[in-house]
Amino acid sequence: MINRLLNRISPFRSVRARFSAVMGGTGIVLGLALTMFMEWHLEDGLRSSAREALNAVADEIAHELNEDMNNRQREMALMADMIAGRNAIDVDSVRKSMDELHAREPTYAWIGLADARGQVIAASGGLLQGADVSLRPWFAAGLRGGFVGDPHDAVLLARYLAPRPDGEPLRFLDVAAPLLDPRGITRGVLAGHLHWDWVQKVVSDTVTKRRKKNTIEVLIANRKGEWLLSSNRLKKLPSASLRAMESDTAYLVATQKVVASVPADGLGWTVVVREGIDTAHAPIYQLRKLMLTTTALLAALFALLSWLVAGRVVRPIVELADAARGHARNAIQRPEPLRRKAVDETLVLGAAMDQLAHHDRLTGLLNRSELLARLQDAIGHARERHSFGALLLANLDNFTVLNNTRGHEVGDQLLVAVADRLRQLEGAGAVLARIGGDEFLVLLQGLGHSTGLAQGRAAAMATTALSQFDAPFLLDDGACMAQASIGVAMVGDHAASADEVLQGAELAMLEAKKRGKAQVAIFDQSMREALHERVQFEQDLRAAIPGQLVVFYQPQVRLPSNLQGAELLVRWNHPVQGMVSPARFIPLAEETGLVLPIGRWVLETACRTLCEWAAHPKRNHLVLAVNVSAREFSDPGYLQSVRSVLDATGANPHRLKLELTESVLATDVDKVVDKMQALKALGISFSLDDFGTGFSSLSYLQRMPLDQLKIDQSFVREIATNPNDASIVRAVVALGQGLGLQVIAEGVETVEQRDLLARHGCARCQGYLYGRPAPLQEFEAAIDQPWER
Repeated sequence: MINRLLNRISPFRSVRARFSAVMGGTGIVLGLALTMFMEWHLEDGLRSSAREALNAVADEIAHELNEDMNNRQREMALMADMIAGRNAIDVDSVRKSMDELHAREPTYAWIGLADARGQVIAASGGLLQGADVSLRPWFAAGLRGGFVGDPHDAVLLARYLAPRPDGEPLRFLDVAAPLLDPRGITRGVLAGHLHWDWVQKVVSDTVTKRRKKNTIEVLIANRKGEWLLSSNRLKKLPSASLRAMESDTAYLVATQKVVASVPADGLGWTVVVREGIDTAHAPIYQLRKLMLTTTALLAALFALLSWLVAGRVVRPIVELADAARGHARNAIQRPEPLRRKAVDETLVLGAAMDQLAHHDRLTGLLNRSELLARLQDAIGHARERHSFGALLLANLDNFTVLNNTRGHEVGDQLLVAVADRLRQLEGAGAVLARIGGDEFLVLLQGLGHSTGLAQGRAAAMATTALSQFDAPFLLDDGACMAQASIGVAMVGDHAASADEVLQGAELAMLEAKKRGKAQVAIFDQSMREALHERVQFEQDLRAAIPGQLVVFYQPQVRLPSNLQGAELLVRWNHPVQGMVSPARFIPLAEETGLVLPIGRWVLETACRTLCEWAAHPKRNHLVLAVNVSAREFSDPGYLQSVRSVLDATGANPHRLKLELTESVLATDVDKVVDKMQALKALGISFSLDDFGTGFSSLSYLQRMPLDQLKIDQSFVREIATNPNDASIVRAVVALGQGLGLQVIAEGVETVEQRDLLARHGCARCQGYLYGRPAPLQEFEAAIDQPWER
């Protein structure tokens, strides 16, 4: 009985046993080999995964900190540019903007604006207003440019803000930006104090999002390697240096630099994420135990299965071979669905990467590079087929205003909504793209073989695109109306490149905006020529100051025939174009800032003329009027400039009159009045030019130290035929008399106009009836002539 049993189970006496032993042993060896191979690969992957996980945390924290700090610094820079762009700083308006930003972005603990001397003139919540911050590091650095500093304990703000619940001192991180006037002179510094807890929150949120268990420690070091922060507030900051921590073999360490754009040499922070090596490699140890346990179980199971099947396998060798081949085939075919699924996922990932590379992230439309590539292909196809296409560039009108008033999130919602509307054009074969900001491109092909037909179809498509803006856009915070200006550039069988076609569409879009916005303009060569002409015209104007400028004088008369003085009118005697109208070059001078040297030259000319007339009995009583633009009057150095001209020439300021337009009131009225009072104290008089065409109010007129109101010529021109104009003239005269101001009418060309003005009570006139603008010698020659008209 015993021998029989041994014969059955012994691997040397029983074929079944031997087969089972061989199969079981083979299974164990293969299982162990496979286990070791898989463990080696998996351990290597897990180690890499652990390090990559730490690197990902460090990278995300550094990225979030960098993005947030750059955003805060950009907010300071944008607000500083907006404040500096104004002619005068409206403290209440600035503080309101600060409070709104403070409420919208809780990261800010305080936002303040200090003047060039370091005195806080506006601040969120009014905190520290009037305080001297000239010794604060952010102020000194902000005077030199954009600034982002290391954290520090609260100093001036400590007594105004509630203490931390844990008793720790308040800590802030400072961002600052200078206020630069048009000449690049620093007028002050705008700064924001960020709660240091914001950094702790970024770290905590990232760790929570990345790991279910908080087994890692995050630290931040400054440029010197000093520790600024630890994610574990219950522990003190480590005493080990940054370099020593990076080389500590007891931890798995990942570091990442915070590469901020401001300051210029970088912030110098290093994010350190570390985890105990045992904790980081715990999945490896668990995997090893699992693999060994699984291998033992599988080997035992394999041996048992071998024993069970051996009875059938060894009896018929053929059946064993067939079964083995079938098993092999099944083993080979079984993973196929997984491999097919993996291929499908790869295709999905490939499609996602293609989407990011060729499409706009926000709207899903094609991006700039992809559109330009397709445009280049379209140019080639059009050249080969001698057909035409078109490129439409749609730019949203006043989109910046929407972003600034309702926020960038609403702006993004509008861009997505506009993209959805424009997708309706795809049904007509259009290819859509967003090339950044608020600009959309529409590429059309196959518009025909003639230029006229293709332009007509392109214009019709542009009109269809404009119609998509007729209905309001429904956004999260309410409905929003939007409009766009569209420029069209044709794509034909010429040698234009994609960049040239795009430039043509941009020039056409700018032309559409000039026409009043919500318009369509088709590019032609004259637009590029006009751009070149404008650049040349600006260069000519810069070279013309003051050698080519001349001053004409137009008489101002007190009825019936008493010459009171003249208004100085600047003209440009271009060496090629001849006498250039002020309507052409004054707007350009305003836009480029050249109006400042032009205005000073005209003022100097007037003062020199007054000095020459001072000794002449028939001229020493005359008053010369000089026009002053809003940009010129708002210049911080204008008051000193007038004083220096008067001192240098010795002119009598009581014979000088400055004519201001109502546009000066668009700036800080208080500062305008203060500057007028200072000039008034010198003896200079003021006239409000083009009265009735702007936005002045009676309250402003009461405060401004005016001497005269000037009725705009648009009301004088039809005073005899238009009752409304006559009523306006009577109202202006009555208003002037009520305020004790002189009233003068410009543009008087006929006796009938003069008589009606006199009948309405206007005793002073200026216009062609009394003389056209003339050079000084002609005007002086006419002074001795009778002025009866």
